[in-house]
Amino acid sequence: MPDSILIQILTVIGDEIARMWWFFLLSIVLVGLIKGYRLDLRIRDSINRAGVFGIVLAVAVGMVSPLCACGILPVVISLAMMGTPIAPLIALLVTSPVMGPDALLLTYSGLGMEFAVLKVVGAAVLGLGAGLVTQLLVRQGFLAGDLVRLKPVYRDNGSLASAAEIGAAAGIEVKSMTIVPRASKLRFIFDRTLDAGLFVGKYLLLAIVLEAIIVTLVPMSWITVLAGQKSVGSVLVAAVVGLPLPTNQIPIIPILAGLLERGMDRGAALTLLMAGPVSSIPAIIALFGMFRKRVVLTYLAVSLSISVLLGWLYQLLA
Repeated sequence: MPDSILIQILTVIGDEIARMWWFFLLSIVLVGLIKGYRLDLRIRDSINRAGVFGIVLAVAVGMVSPLCACGILPVVISLAMMGTPIAPLIALLVTSPVMGPDALLLTYSGLGMEFAVLKVVGAAVLGLGAGLVTQLLVRQGFLAGDLVRLKPVYRDNGSLASAAEIGAAAGIEVKSMTIVPRASKLRFIFDRTLDAGLFVGKYLLLAIVLEAIIVTLVPMSWITVLAGQKSVGSVLVAAVVGLPLPTNQIPIIPILAGLLERGMDRGAALTLLMAGPVSSIPAIIALFGMFRKRVVLTYLAVSLSISVLLGWLYQLLA
């Protein structure tokens, strides 16, 4: 690689780190506070008691919970074992990977206020739409009957086992964090902040490197041809690209910044911002082990369709 290209890549990396570092710091402190005061868990535990408002509450949980498509699985397993209806579960599964307070701050830093607002509105529409469509399919009988493959696992004392143990019994690896109790709440918040920093930081740095490579090496004509036109085609391309892209809501931000700089249509960018985190392949594989096939296909079809519609609508209004 010529020295000039390497210098350009390193310059882009340095500029992005300088622009985003304090947003990154603020976002992981926010995650530490949410975890320290168990704000997301308090709302989550209310979903089963919410009745017809369960979908709305599930969307609210998803929007304040800093969990990706894989990270939300332990929560969903626990709720499923408690008998939570499928509609709130799908709403939670769709919303959480797309929206989180840490990702919102980094979106504002990396993509600007407009995309930060679009992220909040899009996540709410995506979650509510997915939950309501799922509820309609339940009433129509398509999603009737036993929809959960997993079976409860109980410990010797009669208590329900952890999500990781329930998943392992079905041959599904569910990543979970070991939480060490602390006498000091401040120390507990610091530990959760550090956990979030290590988790988010490695993916964010990798994504910034990828952004620098895109900006430096990818010809603008490629992006213009594939997703640079203000058309339904560019939005569909963004949705398809999001399927194999191994990104959650944090690393997608610098990648999108690089693609926008190379000429990507903003409507297509919105679709990728919504669809990319939802269609994580490891999470989809795990969902096939957790739910019947028709549930996972509904999850994918509804989330991708709404993502495409949001991108197309943004094209029309922008």
